[in-house]
Amino acid sequence: MRDVLSERLLATVMGWSPEDVARERPILQALGDLKYDEYQQYSPGMRFVESLALWLSQFEFPDERSIAYNWVRSKLVFLSNAEITHIVSMAFPDVIRPILLHKAAVILNLPSSRIKTIVNSVEYKVLMRQSLFLGLSDGARTDLFRRLNPELSHEQVWQTYEVSPPKAEDMLSRLGDDLKKLLARDPTNEERCFHLLFLLDDFSASGISYLRRSADGMEFEGKIHKVLQTVSADLKSLFSAHDLQIYVVLYVATQKSLTHINLLLDEWFKGNGNRYVCHLQPVYSLSDSFSGVSDQEPTFIDLLKKYFDPGIINDHYRKGKQDNPYLGFDECALPLVLTHNCPNNSIPLLWFEEGRKYRGLFPRISRHKQ
Repeated sequence: MRDVLSERLLATVMGWSPEDVARERPILQALGDLKYDEYQQYSPGMRFVESLALWLSQFEFPDERSIAYNWVRSKLVFLSNAEITHIVSMAFPDVIRPILLHKAAVILNLPSSRIKTIVNSVEYKVLMRQSLFLGLSDGARTDLFRRLNPELSHEQVWQTYEVSPPKAEDMLSRLGDDLKKLLARDPTNEERCFHLLFLLDDFSASGISYLRRSADGMEFEGKIHKVLQTVSADLKSLFSAHDLQIYVVLYVATQKSLTHINLLLDEWFKGNGNRYVCHLQPVYSLSDSFSGVSDQEPTFIDLLKKYFDPGIINDHYRKGKQDNPYLGFDECALPLVLTHNCPNNSIPLLWFEEGRKYRGLFPRISRHKQ
């Protein structure tokens, strides 16, 4: 009954004829059933069609509602839980395993095409065990990553880059035990440590939360900066002093964020002169053309300007570009919604939180409170 009432409300808001309802209803039902209803930040009982009707009702004129509705139908991209799970499942076989194969091939002095020989070698198995996987946030889904890759030891996958001294000692102890079995001898001190560090996370649109300059431009900030500092100090006993390779594996990332992070990584290492290197590896990348707006859509841009709540601009929001704040954090203007939360890099009209001047179609829960 609630679904029927929601559909009637939507038809009333849009001024649809029976023919319009017959055309649009099955499409909207399919979108809701297959994806949009699973959005985790909807209030209890809320569904997509109901949220869409309430969202469209806030626009003042019928032509504005048509513009907004057509944008949702043609531009919105929703990554469902099943799709994100699939991307996580691709991380090891498509990104991480080739890195291990290449490094083992170099050690064995074999061409990389000799995959079966490399995988069956002790060198490959040792290298895989000398790899440590840490999450950069709860979005890293390290529990899922571990279950999807049973060839990895439970002790080499950890949900955060903050590792306590007792946990680090336990990791090294178990690493030593496993290496002793693989090598059929006691491992050396250089062998009994991690040589590869994989940092896992779910999504980056601007790259600013991962690596950025401080407000005065004198210091670095962000997740990657914290990890690199921690590896150099608190966790240095975990890693090789001579041969450590770090890889930041992002399940989904925009080309904009990859360019930003790589540029600042070069600057970071020039200024710190550390013994290790850090690489950026996306599982799925979004091109620069992936945007929710274009110069050919002035009417939609006018809508974003008119229905913008400047109250979302806080200290965190100011870390990105804000000449056009109605385009989202750092003006990324993404049309993207993730099943667990809508990124603030998407257009704000999509994600306005509860209690704002305007309603979001997929209201987000912000991690950065003023």
